[in-house]
Amino acid sequence: MSNSPNGSTHSSSGRENPTGYSSSTQMKRRNSRESPMAFYEIPSWVENVPSKIINNAKQSLRDMPTSRPYTPRDDSRYILTKLNHDPTSFSGTSVDYETESRPTSSKTADINRRNSKGSITGISDSSPFVAAPPPPPARLTKLIHQTTQDQVRSGDSSISNQTKPPLPSNHQRSNVSLTASTTTTKTSHHRNSSSSTKDDSSEDNLIWKHEIGPLIETLISAYQKNHIEQFDQTSNDLYHSLLKHNLFGKKSNKKRGELLKTLFGFIESENSIVRFHVARLSLAFHISSSNNLRHVVRLTADLTSNKTNDHFFLNTNILDLLFETISRVDVEQNLESIAYFCTTLQNLTVNNELICLISEKRPFELIKNILKHLLQLKDQTQLLSKLCDCLVPLTSTLRNLADNDLNRREFLSDDLINYLTFILKYFTDKSHEDLMKNVARLFSKLTQHNDCCMKLVQCSSCYRSFLKILIKHESNQALVVRICFILGNMMAKSEDARSTFMKDSHALQTLTKLLHSYIQLDSLVLKPDKIDNNDSISQDVDVVDDSNTNQFRSIENVINKVIRVLSNLAISEENGLIIIRRDDCIDLLFKLLKAPNQHSEELLVHVLMALNNL
Repeated sequence: MSNSPNGSTHSSSGRENPTGYSSSTQMKRRNSRESPMAFYEIPSWVENVPSKIINNAKQSLRDMPTSRPYTPRDDSRYILTKLNHDPTSFSGTSVDYETESRPTSSKTADINRRNSKGSITGISDSSPFVAAPPPPPARLTKLIHQTTQDQVRSGDSSISNQTKPPLPSNHQRSNVSLTASTTTTKTSHHRNSSSSTKDDSSEDNLIWKHEIGPLIETLISAYQKNHIEQFDQTSNDLYHSLLKHNLFGKKSNKKRGELLKTLFGFIESENSIVRFHVARLSLAFHISSSNNLRHVVRLTADLTSNKTNDHFFLNTNILDLLFETISRVDVEQNLESIAYFCTTLQNLTVNNELICLISEKRPFELIKNILKHLLQLKDQTQLLSKLCDCLVPLTSTLRNLADNDLNRREFLSDDLINYLTFILKYFTDKSHEDLMKNVARLFSKLTQHNDCCMKLVQCSSCYRSFLKILIKHESNQALVVRICFILGNMMAKSEDARSTFMKDSHALQTLTKLLHSYIQLDSLVLKPDKIDNNDSISQDVDVVDDSNTNQFRSIENVINKVIRVLSNLAISEENGLIIIRRDDCIDLLFKLLKAPNQHSEELLVHVLMALNNL
C-alpha cells in the first residue's frame, strides 16, 4: 500500500488495471489491436449489438409447417355414359372394313381424311346404329375360297383393283416425255413388281385358305354356340398365326377387310373376353379410319371401366398396341378416340400395379404430344366440350402417375409444366372445375419436392393464373385450399417466387379478401353456445354443426393455407413491410387471436408464427 498526497490509497492491482476491464477482455482488445480491422467491422469480443440482434431475428423467420390438403384416393372409374355416349351404339355395320383393306395411296389418304372430318360431329353419336349379327356362312365361304379364283388368274388381271397403284395425276400426265428405252425399262420393272406381288399374294392366299380360314370358322362357331373358352383359345391361335406370317401389316389383302368385318360382328357381345379379343386383333391390324379407331378405342375404355378386366392389360400386349396406334393418329381429326384413350389411361392408373406397368412404357412423350395438339385447339369454341372430355381424364392420369416416385423426373420437363399451367390459364370457367382440380391436385403433390417446385417457380405465367382462379372461384373451398397450398410451397422455397408474386397489384388484396371471407364464414359455423340465444338460429346451427363437422375443419384449413402464404411472403423483408402496412390484413390476424376458444390450436399457432415473421 502507498499513501497518496490527498491521503487516498491505491492498490497495485489498481495501477495495473486502470480501465477496470477484466484481464480476458483486455487480452481480446490487445489481440484486436495487433490485427487491424476496418472501422465498421464489429469486434469478435462484442457479443450483442443491434445489427446482430436484427440478423438473428431474420434468421428466425421460417416456413410455416402444414400438410397437403387431404384428398382421398379416387378409385372410381369413368364409364362411357359420362362421355355422353350410348353404351349400346357399337355396330359392325358402321365399320369401314373395306377402307382398311385398301393399299395406301394419295386417293385413299384423301378419302380417309374426308371420312375423318365427317366423323367428328360431337361426342354423342348422331346416327343410330343397327346391331350387326355374326358374319353369315356365305361371307366366311367367300373369305376362305377366294384364293381358288385368285390362283387361276394370270398376268396383270391377277391384281385386284384395290391393289393396283393409283393413276398418275394430270400434272404427271402432261410431263410424259420419256424415251422408248426408259418406257421399256419402267414397264419391265412394273412387270417384275407385279410378278413379285403376285407371288406374295399367292403365298398369302394359301396361308389364309389352309391356316387362317379354319381358325375364323372355328371362331364364328364358338361365338354362335357361346363357347367362350374355345373362343378365347381360338382368338389367341388366330393372333399368333397372323403375327407369325406377318399378315397384320399387309393392307392390300382383301381378306383383311373381311376378317375385320367378322371381328366387328362380335362387338355387340357383352362378354369381356370376346370384346378384349376384338380390340386386340383390331389394334394389331393397325386400323386407320377414324370410325374404326373410335369403335376399338371405345371398346378398351369400356373394358377398363370394370376393375375385373385389369388382367387383360397386365398380362397381354394390348397396351403396347394401343400406345402404338394412338401415336400415329391425327389428334384433331380423332378427338373422340383420344377422349376414349385418355379415359382408358385414367381407369387403369387407379391400379398401383398398372401404374408401374404404364410407367415402364414411358408414356409421357405421347401424353405431352396429345396435350400439345389439344391446347392448340383452345380457340375453337365449338370444340371446347370435346377438349374437356380429353383433358379431364388425361390430367387425372398424370395425377395418378405422380404417385410413383420414378415418374417425378418426367415432370421436370419444361413442356409438361408449361402445358399444365396453360390449362389453368385458359380453362377457368365453372364448367372446367374438374379440370382445374386435377391440375391443382397434381401441383400440390409436385411442389412438395424441391426440384419440381423450382420448375413451377420458373414458370412466370402461373402466378397470374393462380390469382385468377382465387378471384373467380373464391367460394370453391377444395380449389382455393389447394391453390393456396401450392403458393405457400413456392413462397417457402424461393425468393424469386416471393418477389414475383408480390409484383402483381392484386396479390395482397386477393389474399386479404380471401382471409376476410373465410373468417366470416368460419363465424357462421360456431357451436350453438357461442351464438345468440335465439331458438330458431340455435336449431339451424345445431343442424349445420351436426351434419357438417368436416365443414368447420375445411374452413379452418383454408384460413390456415392463406395465412401460410402471407407468412412465407413475409420472409422477404420488402414484402413484410408491404403487408404490415395493410391494416385490414393485420386486423384480421388479431381478430383470430381475440377468440382463442373458437379456433383450433393449430390455427392460433400459425397466426402467431405469421405475426412473428411480420
